[in-house]
Amino acid sequence: MNDDISKQDLNQCFEDYQHIGEYVDFWFDSIHCHRTVNEQASYGHFDPPILLVFTGKDKYNKKREKELNDQIEQVFGYKSKYHHLHDRFYLSNKEDCDAEFEKLRYAIFENAAKMDTWGKAFPLKWILLEHLIEINKNDGKNFISFTDMLNLAKHPDISLLKEDDLLLFLRYQHNVGNIIFFENIRDLIILNPQWLADAFRYLISDRVNNSRLYHLEDWTLFTRQGKISESLITKLFESKDGSQFVGQKKNLHKVMEKLDILVKIENSSYYIMPSMMPSSTFDVVCEQFDIISKKCKRTSWKYDPSKVDSGIGLYRGICMFDIEASGGGKILVTMSTDTIALQVVSFSEQWEEFGSTCSDIYSEVTQLIEEMIKRYKKLYSPWMNNEVERILHDRTKTSTKQDDLNPCNIIA
Repeated sequence: MNDDISKQDLNQCFEDYQHIGEYVDFWFDSIHCHRTVNEQASYGHFDPPILLVFTGKDKYNKKREKELNDQIEQVFGYKSKYHHLHDRFYLSNKEDCDAEFEKLRYAIFENAAKMDTWGKAFPLKWILLEHLIEINKNDGKNFISFTDMLNLAKHPDISLLKEDDLLLFLRYQHNVGNIIFFENIRDLIILNPQWLADAFRYLISDRVNNSRLYHLEDWTLFTRQGKISESLITKLFESKDGSQFVGQKKNLHKVMEKLDILVKIENSSYYIMPSMMPSSTFDVVCEQFDIISKKCKRTSWKYDPSKVDSGIGLYRGICMFDIEASGGGKILVTMSTDTIALQVVSFSEQWEEFGSTCSDIYSEVTQLIEEMIKRYKKLYSPWMNNEVERILHDRTKTSTKQDDLNPCNIIA
């Protein structure tokens, strides 16, 4: 209850989170964009439900509860993600009796019972195989191959003999978040999702025991640009006693790519790690690329990151891409709390009309967003809500405005 939940201004969208309120807003966004249905449930809320729990009640009076309630209203307002919030609780770990915590337990049970997966009938074989997976997890086994999983399924008490039947079981277990399974990465079925989170933590933690890494060019690229090589990934695992991950390094790369934790740079041994990309501001990037000058005009669109003195024009929340090899035409992509904006710019001296180009870009962007929505709903388990893109939007609209800079804006 000590932390405010405050509304972000534009500059905060390009910077690291400093307050818990920014994470709360992000968590709501993440849960909302990974939901599996677009319609509200019959009882008026979106699934999955959110129960917001504030602790430290013994330090505050009722006035503080009202302040936090008002802040929640201000931040979420009429946004659709607000409909995931089913209830909120204010608790003290020091003073509240068991009855207060029992209210929270009952609320969790009550909300879970309303969800579609509650009370569904499943094959007894599934229940037995799920129990067998739990036994392996409790024995410290974090992952298994598809072949070994098939052998488990062939246990006499289970007799799940057909591969298609096992695949159906594994897809369900992935969808409910019990395991992480991708059919094209069968050699690594992750039984314990926390194991993947630990592997990721090994890469981003600043507690590096091997000081020799600090003198590597790859380390500088990683810390300054979020660009990480395959060899540095191996060194980071090894430097932190991560040998448990080294043996599955290639498969972990594939899984992290699937979940957008890593983005492979084509024809290269390097990846981009979005969470490690440097922060910048809109004004700094505009000044860096001279976008505010009157010679800046509109042109077409492509995807190659623009080069700047510090490397490539990729920052957290704002990016600049080259349209052509000469770098004369660029597309600026930026975002705020609930908006992604694209602006096409050109430094060519020849004037051109770009109405059709804007229309083409609009069509490509809307198609891309639709594909992302489908892909994210298919890929993400409920546990993976902290390393994803900020927002997949419900609405897409476009606007074109003539002014001194002649911008062509697309707002998604």
